[in-house]
Amino acid sequence: MILNFISLSSQTVDAVEQATSDTEAAIRHFLSSGWFHLSLSLIIACILTFIICKLTHRLPERLPLQLSSFIRKGLCAIVWAFALVQGLRAVGVDLISILGAAGVAGVAIGFAAQTTLSNIISGLFIMGERSIRIGDYIRVIGVEGSVEAVNLLSISLRQSDNSLVRIPCESIIKNPVVNVTGDELRRCDFDLGVDYDSNLEHVREVILRLVEAEPQLATNPAPVILFTGFGDSSLDLHIGAWCKTGDYHSVRFKFANNLLNEFRREGINIPFPTRTVFSCQQNEKISQN
Repeated sequence: MILNFISLSSQTVDAVEQATSDTEAAIRHFLSSGWFHLSLSLIIACILTFIICKLTHRLPERLPLQLSSFIRKGLCAIVWAFALVQGLRAVGVDLISILGAAGVAGVAIGFAAQTTLSNIISGLFIMGERSIRIGDYIRVIGVEGSVEAVNLLSISLRQSDNSLVRIPCESIIKNPVVNVTGDELRRCDFDLGVDYDSNLEHVREVILRLVEAEPQLATNPAPVILFTGFGDSSLDLHIGAWCKTGDYHSVRFKFANNLLNEFRREGINIPFPTRTVFSCQQNEKISQN
């Protein structure tokens, strides 16, 4: 019985040693195989991508948001491309034939996607020029709105009715773009006319007094008060007063209201157009205001 037990124990030890030996051989084979190198390359790529995202997350403090996003995507693409090339080479994939086929396909796709490539190049110019930033209010090709995203292919604008407009970058490069909020100051412009009986110097003094009395309007740069011409029923003026860009709409409304009230107090009349119509049949003169 003791001999049987010793024999059984010896067989068990041999089986364990054989299993251990087989496991070690399998591990050595896996570690030396290309699949291990492929898996290791992908794991390293994941780690590097995570580190790049963490490091570039602070870039918007010094760089525009769209430029930092482009840098992050570009670095991640380079890391993954390098990892895949190294991993596929380790597995034994013939990259030369794949790259040759990809080159031929790339030429064909390039001819078919000329507009897309033009938009990509235009997007790179826009990001490098930094003339349009996220949050700016711009006008281009008859569309205006706040910039929500600047991508390689297009720029997204949020209009006042909350609709989203996508404009190709090529259109931004080829057409004039008005960046309304591109500066800290913006001018409130008004075109109005006063009665022919008005004293223009008095009108100018009233407007300047209103600008100086309004704390949200700037006196430096100086306001603009120009005589633009003799109208059909009025002396035409152009008024421009500076304010902070963020206060534009509220200040413009307030200034217009104060201007009308002050004109009434000072007896300055803003006339309505007058037309005189003669009737051919009755030969009557009708005056319409």
